[in-house]
Amino acid sequence: MPNCTVTLTNKLGLHARAAMKLSELALRFSSKIMINYNDASVNAKSILNIMVLGATVGQSLEIVAEGSDEDEALKAMSSLIEQRFGETE
Repeated sequence: MPNCTVTLTNKLGLHARAAMKLSELALRFSSKIMINYNDASVNAKSILNIMVLGATVGQSLEIVAEGSDEDEALKAMSSLIEQRFGETE
């Protein structure tokens, strides 16, 4: 199953708004999407699960997707993170 690793560059890391944007984006895809951070693996379609990770700026996340649109999902998820969730800082 495809995966990618991305580094959080936004100032606040996976705060509520960033977690919401990630989960809303993940919900657009039929593929199963997981986010791995340290020893935790969570469903990317759940805002609460993402927030529990507590990942901060400079930390790397692994995104894993499995399903019919897995490549598109990985590309979209990594792009959102690389664009700092649309935040200016």
